[in-house]
Amino acid sequence: MSLHIQQTRAPRTWARSGAFIATAAVLAGGGIQAIATPSVAANDTGALILSDTNRDGVIDAKDANGRASWSKDRGAFFLANLDDDTSRCPTIGSGGTQLTDVQLASCNDAADGVVNGDTDVKDLARIRVQPVDPDEVSAVRVELRGVGAAKVNVFVKRGEGSSAGDWTRLGANGALPSDLIEDGVELGIEGKDIIRDESWDGSVTVRVVHRSGSKQVATDEVQLRVAPLLFVTDSMPIEKLYMADNETSVYEDVEMPAPTAGTLRTRQSAEAMAADFLAGMERMDGDVQLEKLPSMQGARGGGDGTDIWTQDIMEPGLMSIPSGDGEQQMRVFVRAPVRDGRDNAGSNPFRQTGRVVFTELRGPDVAGIQHFDPAYVPPTIAGMSYDSRGSTGNYGTLPAYEHNGKSYPLGRKVFGAVPGTEFTADPAFNKMLALQGFQDPITVDTSWLNVGHIDEFMSVIPADNDRGWALVAADPKLALDMLEELVEDGRGDERLYTAYDLVPPEGTTPPTTTIAEAVNDPLIVNGTAIGHAGVNRALKVLREEAGLTEADIIRVPVLYREGAAGRGRVGVQVPNASNLIGTGHDVVLIPTQHAPAVDGQDVFQAEIEARFAEIGTEVQWAEDYFYTNRGGQIHCVTNALRDTTYGDSWWTEGEKKSVAPEGPKEFLTVSQPSVSGVLQAGRTLTVRRGSLSPSPDAVTYQWYRGSTLIPGATSNRLKLQSGWGGQVIRVAIASSKRGYATVTTMTTVGSVPRTFTQSKRPSVRGSHKVGKTLTLRAGSLSPKASSVTYRWYVSNKAIPGATKTRLKLKKQWAGRTIKVVITSKKSGFTTKATTVKVGKVRR
Repeated sequence: MSLHIQQTRAPRTWARSGAFIATAAVLAGGGIQAIATPSVAANDTGALILSDTNRDGVIDAKDANGRASWSKDRGAFFLANLDDDTSRCPTIGSGGTQLTDVQLASCNDAADGVVNGDTDVKDLARIRVQPVDPDEVSAVRVELRGVGAAKVNVFVKRGEGSSAGDWTRLGANGALPSDLIEDGVELGIEGKDIIRDESWDGSVTVRVVHRSGSKQVATDEVQLRVAPLLFVTDSMPIEKLYMADNETSVYEDVEMPAPTAGTLRTRQSAEAMAADFLAGMERMDGDVQLEKLPSMQGARGGGDGTDIWTQDIMEPGLMSIPSGDGEQQMRVFVRAPVRDGRDNAGSNPFRQTGRVVFTELRGPDVAGIQHFDPAYVPPTIAGMSYDSRGSTGNYGTLPAYEHNGKSYPLGRKVFGAVPGTEFTADPAFNKMLALQGFQDPITVDTSWLNVGHIDEFMSVIPADNDRGWALVAADPKLALDMLEELVEDGRGDERLYTAYDLVPPEGTTPPTTTIAEAVNDPLIVNGTAIGHAGVNRALKVLREEAGLTEADIIRVPVLYREGAAGRGRVGVQVPNASNLIGTGHDVVLIPTQHAPAVDGQDVFQAEIEARFAEIGTEVQWAEDYFYTNRGGQIHCVTNALRDTTYGDSWWTEGEKKSVAPEGPKEFLTVSQPSVSGVLQAGRTLTVRRGSLSPSPDAVTYQWYRGSTLIPGATSNRLKLQSGWGGQVIRVAIASSKRGYATVTTMTTVGSVPRTFTQSKRPSVRGSHKVGKTLTLRAGSLSPKASSVTYRWYVSNKAIPGATKTRLKLKKQWAGRTIKVVITSKKSGFTTKATTVKVGKVRR
């Protein structure tokens, strides 16, 4: 059996009469400053304020150490409360006017300084201000320190705290309600924003100040940090798959004109793709939905066309903090920092379709975020779509892994860029992501791609392997080799594109390139070489950063073709199989290939299915040939809301720690022991054992004088003996339960006061007759008292002003009894009151 000894003090324990029961507070964690020697209600750590410093979802004594200074390994978090729990945020202005991008982003639950509904209560991180002794502390004030003071709202709890009405905002002066401080006060804190730049590191210091009248007697503080903005991974199961609806304007309540022929073809092609998505969802475990988002752009000078590239307007993410239930999560959609070439500054800087982050998706437990540098104007790159590097198809995440002694429980962000060159997104956006401090970003070169996105050559899917996931990588050499084999088999005159059952939309002409023309096309040959080198450069980085091996990589045939004018960038000639949708289930969605058949089966599809079968993954082919173009496939035209409850807690990221052998469980302290009674010989002390979770099976007591065990003192009561003067009384309480480590608390009560010895008895001299004067001789005590007072009484009633050693007897006292009480005091000694009876006054 293991024994865990925990030194404690009895909280809120003081004597109403006799000597004060107290010991010095332990200044654990370096956070508390004792300005004087306050008799504050102490707890077992000496902390005056606590938050969830050890990140276990509860606030208790274990949170005391290191509370005043946040670090990546230890320190409490709070949420940037940017969702809209009551769906109160407007999506359109008064009179039907359209809100700007900046206006849309400005509304959230933290913007108004109130708790927005009962569900919003869960988004508050908790802080515990400990109880005080009202005889010693008359007021408690909470102060916010640092840049973070302007970045948070703090609320005070009354009642149970489960409803919004139980929380009121902390006043500007920080004073806590006087009727709450004796029992302790619970605070709730929410962040107004995420970390955006180096002007704020995300931290805030919450300081508590105790005052006695006008005097400051003690302070303590905790430091918290806003939870990081994280990206989800494609290994997390999809709950909703989003695609463009191609009918509704991204501007609210805007009626669209009659669709163009091109829009009608888009809608027709979308039907076949959506049908395949639904068929794939039927094969997945769980309830997966397909939802369409507004994509028409006819409200602001951009024509009536539809923006189908749903992946490129936002990246799904999450923010979360530890809670009693494990984790309180808020899902997030981060708007892509893509400037619209028709309006790349001012209040509407972004690609229009990204408005859906706020108009359609933000709501209860779902936040919307956008970030950009207003002064940034992206460079124009010949042949590349405007500001394509900032599209979120150029962002992704590796799932959880361990490498080089470090653990990444929620993986790492991946950017496509060439730092220091024009091939990067808005630097302010990338900087914002890096400053989150978790999911340390990995950068790979995407400058060799026509569109410039990482999803043009890599994806992530769950896999039945040791890592739990696999990287799907484009293999242009494999694709070219497979086509050359068909030429060698005499099939070079066949078309590269094979229709199978697909009927092209009216007005669309399928390609007529033959297999032989393709393998001999210099642009395809060059594209293969460029693509092969580009993919391998990226894989080299991922091997170094994540420890990927060839066994972790699934290579699929992707036929690249160099773009015009010899710019050294490539697109694809046939649908891109690496541009797939990792669903988080054992079914993956991949664009239908339309390559030639061998033995009745598409040659590329047969190869891909065989490779995916090796890792236990099934393929659902999705028809997108005429819906998309060779610049992007089904991953580019979709997005997802995922179940983010999978995996270990992100805040455990960092150096991998060895796991100690599992031992007995530990009790959770609900309340500390307390002792009542007066420290005085002849009086009895009573200890209350406090409360543990779970309840112990057995509890034993043992009282001590100093470090000496008191024989037989094994109940919860102790009668103080006269010979114990000057000795410190302590009580040990041992609680045990099968399967749990025995916990012993040692509560220090205080020192038993010593008693005076009467060296010489006091006496009164003089006649008892009216008009005569009595004189008190006070006698002497050992040791000598530090203060002695006198009080004369007639018939047991104190005589006003009679506080000297002499008393003249008055006429009205005739026949009444006189006495005098001598009160002697000295620190560490029981106050001694000695009564000298004089007798009746005679006439």
